[in-house]
Amino acid sequence: MNSEVKIDILFAGLLLIPVLILAIPYIKNKLVILSQGRAFSILSLPISAYLIYDISIESNVFGLIGLCVAYIVFFSTYAASISLLAVSTKSEDLV
Repeated sequence: MNSEVKIDILFAGLLLIPVLILAIPYIKNKLVILSQGRAFSILSLPISAYLIYDISIESNVFGLIGLCVAYIVFFSTYAASISLLAVSTKSEDLV
């Protein structure tokens, strides 16, 4: 997997996660509850982004596992922040 495929996965996740969160309210509510319980940390976002950038899976299986963990951490933190943003903007009645 070269870097172009990793970037494609990253952009696909960045585009699809907000659509899924806004389309399925159960996921949004569950992520808001989890993030208020401190299940997600914003400090893991830059670390996982660096790991996605740096890890290459062409060497061995451990690279693939590390890359999958980095994607899961990045996308879960991103989804939690998008769901909190959706709830806060909906509660403020923006015009």
